[in-house]
Amino acid sequence: MAYSSHSNVPAPGFGTLASLALAPLRLIDGFFKSLIAANRFAHEVETLSMASDARLAKMGLKRDTLVADLAARSEFFRAA
Repeated sequence: MAYSSHSNVPAPGFGTLASLALAPLRLIDGFFKSLIAANRFAHEVETLSMASDARLAKMGLKRDTLVADLAARSEFFRAA
């Protein structure tokens, strides 16, 4: 019976090193994506807060719960 010294587990090399080197950039990218999403959300809240109650009602929203309703509909907010 012959034994093989080959393994299915890759040795640490350039791929691992590159992944580690790019990790801070991915973190910064995620930060800016979150910042952009928060800015868009704030703009939407500001815009809809100036809308009439009738327009909000047509959209299924209430002024009292506007922020919570928009957060529930948003893809950027998840239930805890």
